Amino acid sequence: MGLILLAVKVVIWIIIIDAILSWIPSLDRRNPMVVLLRAITEPIYRPIRKMIPPNRTGYIDLSPLIAVVGLQVLAFLLRIV
Repeated sequence: MGLILLAVKVVIWIIIIDAILSWIPSLDRRNPMVVLLRAITEPIYRPIRKMIPPNRTGYIDLSPLIAVVGLQVLAFLLRIV
């Protein structure tokens, strides 16, 4: 259970880092670290974007926020089980 909780926490931090990096316009999107972060986060964002497309939220992508909240709920549930 501890390993799963650790993995959830690591993914939360990866999402936070990815969201912060998306605010930097001069960042090279072909950088291997950025590509790796996107490869990890996009499968998480995709289902959320299907349910709540950015064009319905004023073109603000809320998928990182929703993913972090969902993962925090999962981490909470893992702690009480």
